[in-house]
Formats: sequence, C-alpha cells, structure tokens
Amino acid sequence: MILFTLILIIVLAYLGLIVAFTIGLGKALPQALPRNGIGMPISVIVAFKDEALNLPNLLDALMNQSFPKEKFEVILVNDHSSDKSLSTVDHYCTLNSNFRLINLPENKTGKKGAIALGIDSANYPLVALTDADCVLGKKWLEYISSEARNGSVLMLGPVVMTPLDNLTQKFQALEYSSLMASAAGSCGIGRPIIASSANLAFRNDVLNVSMDILNPKVSSGDDMFLLHHAKRFQNGTISFMGSRDAIVETATVTSLQKAMVQRKRWASKSLYYKDIDTIVAGFVVLLFSLALVFLLIASIFNVENLYYFLVLMLIKSLVDFILLYKYLSFAEQKKLLKVFLPLQLVYPVYIVYSFFAGIFIKPLWKGRSIG
Repeated sequence: MILFTLILIIVLAYLGLIVAFTIGLGKALPQALPRNGIGMPISVIVAFKDEALNLPNLLDALMNQSFPKEKFEVILVNDHSSDKSLSTVDHYCTLNSNFRLINLPENKTGKKGAIALGIDSANYPLVALTDADCVLGKKWLEYISSEARNGSVLMLGPVVMTPLDNLTQKFQALEYSSLMASAAGSCGIGRPIIASSANLAFRNDVLNVSMDILNPKVSSGDDMFLLHHAKRFQNGTISFMGSRDAIVETATVTSLQKAMVQRKRWASKSLYYKDIDTIVAGFVVLLFSLALVFLLIASIFNVENLYYFLVLMLIKSLVDFILLYKYLSFAEQKKLLKVFLPLQLVYPVYIVYSFFAGIFIKPLWKGRSIG
C-alpha cells in the first residue's frame, strides 16, 4: 500500500510538471520577429573538431544572414582537427572579412576550452553559440539581436533534428522535441531547465562567462552550466526565442548505438547540476520512468500490475501528446507523431537505462572520456 501511495505521488508530480510546461509553452510560442530595427552587434562562436562535412552548410547559412555583415563576426575555434576542416574554414575566412579562425593551443583541448577562447576573443558583448553540424535560418541573428535589445541576458532557442530517414532518427528527433518543448515550457513559466549550445545567446557584459563557469570538470554541458549561471542573476531576464525565424536545425545520428552514446553523455553531466529546478524536474521524470519499469516487471508475477502499468502509460501518453503536439506544430514537424506511441512504450526503459549507464559508464566525446 505504501509503495502504491508513493507511485501515486510520483504520478501526480509528473502530471503537474507536464501541465506546467504546457501552460508555459503557450506563453513562449509563437512569437513574431520584433520590429524594433537592427539591435546589438553579435559575436558568433563555433567550436569545431573534425567537421569538414558539416561546416560548409553552417558557414553558408552564416554568410546568408539577413543581419548586416558589419554588425556581426564569426569566430571559428579549431579543437585540433585532423581532417579538412581547417582548409574549409580558411576558404570561408578568405571570402568573408568578418570570419576569423582561432586554433586552440597545444596544451588545451575540448569544446569548453574552445568556447572560452572564443568568448575571450569576441569583439562584442552579445555572444551567440551554435554547433558545427547546425543549419541556421536566414533571420537567426536578426532575432537574437532584437531579443537582446529587449532586455534578455540569456536567450534560449528552438532546435529541431534532421534528417528523418530511418526509425532511429525519427525516435531521436521526437525525443529531442520533447526536450525542446520542456525547454520552452519551463522558460515560459520562469523556471528554465534546459538549454542547447546549438542555439544559445547571452550578454557577456552581464554574465561574464569564463571557463570556470562552464565547469571544466565535465567535458560537456557548457550550455546547461551557462543556464544555471544566468539563473543566479537578478538584473536580467532569460527568454525563449519562440519564433520559426529562430529555429536551428541539427543533425540526427544514423544508428541506435550512436543515439544511446549521446543520451548517456547527456546523463553523465547531471551529477554536477546544482540548479534546483533542473534537479527536481529530472528526478520526477526518472522516478516516473522507474515506476513504469517496476510495474511492468511486477506484472510478470501479478497480472494486476499490468493494469496499473497500462493506466499510467495512458495518462503519460495523453499529457505528453498535448505538450508535443503544441511544439511540433510550431516546429512544423507533426509527422513525428507517427512514432509517438512506439516511443512511449520504450521510453521509460530508455530513460532508466541511459541514466544509470551515463552515471556508471563514462561515455566518449570525440574520442575523449567524459568526466
């Protein structure tokens, strides 16, 4: 009886969390591009390592921004690439006077070191981050600049995953959409819990971001630690850029194994979080997933537990569907709902496995151990 009371409390907490995110999502989406003229100049920082195949798409998108070229710079920080990335970047720097290449010193390595070096080299206080495998909309910088002009010190942006050629990629894209829906929804209620370095901007004259703030103990998670740092400031707002003009596309991986490695890498950094909102939301989701897995296993010994499992799955599916439908409608990816039910069935096991595997098995980041 005590166990089922505990499960009921977990279910109610999960329902409260998702309902709150759904309400917040309605406040965060959609937003029109602010019409207040060109705002602050921007320093765009891209850390890269062995991204020769992806960089041309990103750099072409940066070349074609609607934002005036004299109002932004692109700082490309090389983390000891061994492929043709350097020659690719050199070519674009030759074509664009506002593009420049910086190499990490031999005694430094990793994405965080590259980002920190880029920030130190930036000419403008408004800094935008994206990843080398991303593609940006034409008005991306225009939206960031206008949003900063309206008083935001940290701007979180929407990210969608493409391509969607196989089932693994569709599952990955749908899961990522659930994270983005939670990012927008939590920001909409004033308690942001998720940030992505694929689409992120901040006022460095306010936040004074350094390597220590990005947490050098962990190889990944620069975006989350930056968010937690910004939440401690009272003299600025954190906003979600809820406009299709602000959407950034990032690449899906091609296999389930790679998707699991990525998920475990995300889980591995959660031990270092100190932000109460992020911790509480993460534990609620984990505990709800554990409850579902427990009931499924327990149904082997008592078929009545299968009934409780199905009831909880139905409740979860209904509230998750509403949240996801709102975000996917905004992101114009409603076709992902075709894999919603299959993902719902495997998601609790996926969450539980990836969390504990991420904690006890150190995943790799481009050949380097995390943590």
